[in-house]
Amino acid sequence: MAKFIYEFEGVRGRTMKLYDTKVVIATDVTFGSIITGNATDGEKTIFLSDVVGVQFKKSGALIGYLQFETPSSQMNNKSDNAFSENTFTFENNKNGITNELMEALYNFIVDRVEELKYGVPILNETPDFDALIAQIAEERAKEAALAAALERYEAPAEEQPSGKKCELCGGYFDHLTYCKIKDDFGTRFRNICDDCITKYKAKPQK
Repeated sequence: MAKFIYEFEGVRGRTMKLYDTKVVIATDVTFGSIITGNATDGEKTIFLSDVVGVQFKKSGALIGYLQFETPSSQMNNKSDNAFSENTFTFENNKNGITNELMEALYNFIVDRVEELKYGVPILNETPDFDALIAQIAEERAKEAALAAALERYEAPAEEQPSGKKCELCGGYFDHLTYCKIKDDFGTRFRNICDDCITKYKAKPQK
């Protein structure tokens, strides 16, 4: 008897029960399932030993999906690829499902299909999806808290030096003298410090 592992709630009326040897995709009558023409699809059982391919598309601007290809179906040739009876549809951050969770599920199923088909042990253990969901939620909360903290953070105001700025050397001093100097730029009048007065042999102006 197949061992039940986890149930995933998607969108467009889709839910999926994962077992160790099969998946069961069910469609309920919802607005989403009606507009996609899948209101009466009912329930579909797909044995993992019959799967010849698994397609995974992350949720972004459009919904994401996990699709199971079998020898009796050629899903890639269908225009309604995301809404076939062999497809589980989901949205990122809805019903507890994230792209990270679905990617972990995809990797598990691919490895499990290979085990069943070729009898080669690959998986060490079945993922704890509850723990994975909690871990992803914790990481998202930390990221949100960090983003909020960065938004509230205000850089300390740059400390302004005290005193007046010498118009020649740029240093700040308690006292400057208005002087007439002659340098490479010609004869000029500037507020300068005592060091610059000595350096340029400037003449203080009264």
